[in-house]
Amino acid sequence: SELLRRGNDLVKSGIHPTTIISGYRSALKAAVSYIKKEMVVHVSELGDEHLINAAKTSMSSKIIGTESDFFSKLAVDAVKSVKMNATAADVAGYDAMGSSGSGSNNNTLPAPTTAGKKQRFKYPLSAIHILKAHGKSSMESNLIDGGFAINAMRAAQGMPTFVESSDGQPVKIAMLDMNLQRHRMGMGVQVIVKDPAEIENIKKREMDITKERIRKIIDAGARVVLTTKGVDDLCMKYFVEAGIICARRCNREDLKRLAKATGGRVVTTMADMEGNETFDADCLGGCDSVREVRIGDGEMLYVYGCKGHGASTIVLRGANE
Repeated sequence: SELLRRGNDLVKSGIHPTTIISGYRSALKAAVSYIKKEMVVHVSELGDEHLINAAKTSMSSKIIGTESDFFSKLAVDAVKSVKMNATAADVAGYDAMGSSGSGSNNNTLPAPTTAGKKQRFKYPLSAIHILKAHGKSSMESNLIDGGFAINAMRAAQGMPTFVESSDGQPVKIAMLDMNLQRHRMGMGVQVIVKDPAEIENIKKREMDITKERIRKIIDAGARVVLTTKGVDDLCMKYFVEAGIICARRCNREDLKRLAKATGGRVVTTMADMEGNETFDADCLGGCDSVREVRIGDGEMLYVYGCKGHGASTIVLRGANE
């Protein structure tokens, strides 16, 4: 309002409004330049206390109340745990944003490197997985740094409760978006048999197809199998005999995050270009160990030491939502 009043006085003095606006724009550029040069503090120079204070301000509410210190530190630690090097495409995008005047590159943190250039980092929030578990106090919420927790449990009690890496080989995880159930012929398929014994052969072949699929997954090196769909008793029998942890009806989005964290891929079909069924070992993710942990009234699978781009999980506890 003061600038408008001063501008109105200049107009009354006979100065053209265009000249006044040009002067204001020049003053704006000079002010911004002074702020950037003298007053701006780079993100790399900020300590954790500044980040915690910013998180505390953004999360301030009646619900958190006196526990704001705990949850603000939890949020800062979770974001710092997914730190990774920015790719060339990311750096180009940040530079384009900066040159267009949209602000500084707040998504990156530069640091000097041996080549004299600045190494930038990014903190993908999508790599932070949040799980809610009823029970206990909210102060017992915890961060699984470098790990991933998925809201699933073993499909059968005969399966092991944990698997660990051995001989320097990581634990391989197969993530499937397909049914692991007894193969059945599709609707509309008509088979005419003259000998009743052939019916038993058809049923046996259906079981053999299912067994072959499971065997291909096991032979690829999978020690943990997670699927978004069902697993019947026939398939569970093979997994139990092989000492493999299998979980069914997992959330699809959780599996996508886990695949990114472990460096694997979600498999939707085993069919290849030749019409055969194969399982590519490159689709398997890697980690140090997988353990079933009881949380509240149910169980969860904890994946530790993810070998992919990094991930972390925040397990929130509380009496209600």
